[in-house]
Amino acid sequence: MTITDGKRTVEITIRRWNGSGYDPDWSYDYFDAGSLPYDEEKGAHIVPDVQYCIDMANDTGEEGARCRYDEYGDVVPDEDMFVFVDEL
Repeated sequence: MTITDGKRTVEITIRRWNGSGYDPDWSYDYFDAGSLPYDEEKGAHIVPDVQYCIDMANDTGEEGARCRYDEYGDVVPDEDMFVFVDEL
């Protein structure tokens, strides 16, 4: 998914390693892309702060994309979840 804040534009993907390859990107779901404004000219979803989005995706806490719930319901880092960011 491509995101921009007007100053910076990046392609960000969030994928789980399944042992033999990466599962499909789920960044559109994580960032709720359907609710974000879209810049047709840049081909990017508009966010308030690109760096904040990157930091949240990389977070291993409850709000981050790199966490999971263990068998006790506790939030733990998900070592198989990866966030890839390419500057555009």
